[in-house]
Amino acid sequence: MLTPHNTPTLRAHTLIQQNISSIKGRLETARSEAVTGQIVDVARAVNGDTAKVNLLSEAIAYSDDRKAVLDFEGSRMSTAQSALDSMRDLAENTVSALRFASGSPSSNTKVLAEQSALSGLEDTVSRLNTSFGGRPLFGGDSGLVPLNAAEDIIDAVRGIVTAAPDAATGLSQIDAWFNDPAGGFATTFFQGGDGDAPTVELDKGERVSTSLRADEQAFRDTLRGFAVTAIAAEAPTEAARGAYQDAGETILSGASNDVVELQGNLGVREERVAGALADHEAQSVTLSIAYNGLTTRDQAEAATEMRLLESQLEAAYLTTSRMANLSLTNYLR
Repeated sequence: MLTPHNTPTLRAHTLIQQNISSIKGRLETARSEAVTGQIVDVARAVNGDTAKVNLLSEAIAYSDDRKAVLDFEGSRMSTAQSALDSMRDLAENTVSALRFASGSPSSNTKVLAEQSALSGLEDTVSRLNTSFGGRPLFGGDSGLVPLNAAEDIIDAVRGIVTAAPDAATGLSQIDAWFNDPAGGFATTFFQGGDGDAPTVELDKGERVSTSLRADEQAFRDTLRGFAVTAIAAEAPTEAARGAYQDAGETILSGASNDVVELQGNLGVREERVAGALADHEAQSVTLSIAYNGLTTRDQAEAATEMRLLESQLEAAYLTTSRMANLSLTNYLR
């Protein structure tokens, strides 16, 4: 006969089942933390103060975003600097060729200087049309390739030289084509944006411009110097040819110095971008350490807890089994 003294009570059975359920939940948590190293219940771990965890997470995300953007912009600026280096080298090489030609009786030296200028013109246009990351380096606020073909400049300058009564007039009209707001360069040749490319955020409240435009004065002067020199061979007289070459040398010498100044200004902004990138990298490391301190679990510790809980669960099941057997035995008696 069943009596309250020889059978487990309903309350005892209920408590054992609750204990088993609790152990199972803790065991599942320990298993997850042992595998991932991440605390499952962060809110409990920080005693409900999740605001700090959320702020750290947001700060890390912001720093990581800035790192990606600034690394990209730094690479763009470096590519732009390489383009300017090549442009300046070509200009200086042509100037050297022109100086050599002016002191040489050989007409071949003049031809070599003109050929150097034509190559320089074509290469400079190509470099000013360079894209990086799907966006033109020198296009301003437009996504269009900023310049037409070098042949368009040669054709325009050739027409001016052919129609001009003398070299002085031709040079004045070429200057207007490149520099007058109503001239051919601004109205038909340059296809980039009228505004600069958007500035880049270094940090909250701090932005910097990271690009140049293909219609910068130094670039227009470089193209003009190359064009004036390259077209000199088509001047009607040797005197006019010499005048165009002399003008080309002067223009390119000045333009080369102006490109150096542009590079210096761009370099200052490169340093700011590099400095901001380094700051965000350091911040990301510091913030991640703080965040991990709140949200990560020692995996070895979690594995130890997991094994302990497995033992407790086995013991609880064994207790339940023994109580059930005891109840059946007592009943059979």
